Amino acid sequence: MYIVLLGPPGSGKGTQAGLLSKEFKIGHMSTGDILRDILKDKTHPLYEDVKVINQGMLISDELVTKVVRDSLSNPKFKQGVIFDGYPRTSAQAKALDKILSEEGKKLDFVLDLNVTEEVLLYRLLGRRVCPSCKKVFHVRQGITTCPDCGLELVQRADDNKETINKRFTEYKNKSLSLKEYYKNTTPYIELKIDQKDISAEEVERLIHIRLGEMQKDKAEG
Repeated sequence: MYIVLLGPPGSGKGTQAGLLSKEFKIGHMSTGDILRDILKDKTHPLYEDVKVINQGMLISDELVTKVVRDSLSNPKFKQGVIFDGYPRTSAQAKALDKILSEEGKKLDFVLDLNVTEEVLLYRLLGRRVCPSCKKVFHVRQGITTCPDCGLELVQRADDNKETINKRFTEYKNKSLSLKEYYKNTTPYIELKIDQKDISAEEVERLIHIRLGEMQKDKAEG
């Protein structure tokens, strides 16, 4: 099974991807995590190209597609993939369709987490991450160290208001054609999220409701 998750940074893609990954027993490819690992290694051949992320900019379609294509060779993606953070433009979507088509595969559905800017600011300014296992927490939880790794939680360098606003605006502008492309080519589920404290479990429940509706429509159609 192959699934694309859409949504601006902080929309909860990573959390829902982890849940769906376990349920469908497929790999979770977080493009953001892959790129952050590159940013930690200044000797990496792609470091100079990728570092624009720290300025709130998106990297080129060609570069991120190369990163994704290379990552797909990992055995953990043999049974399928949840793409988290890719594609972000219609050009990337077409490139992904081509990559999958070459392997005789295609996307099963697209899940769009349409989160408002107000909710994103609340989530991201309070987000804290374990530097080891990447588990995500929020300051409202009152947790300062990872309960699994014992390491002190950190704030990502790009989790500041200026960068968040810049990334949100850029995401909205660049995702318009992407959403239209997928709405015309692939089974599409869109969830609008405008509540600050909606739980991951509630979002998961809503996703399953929509998946059930989609499968019912497909069977009846």
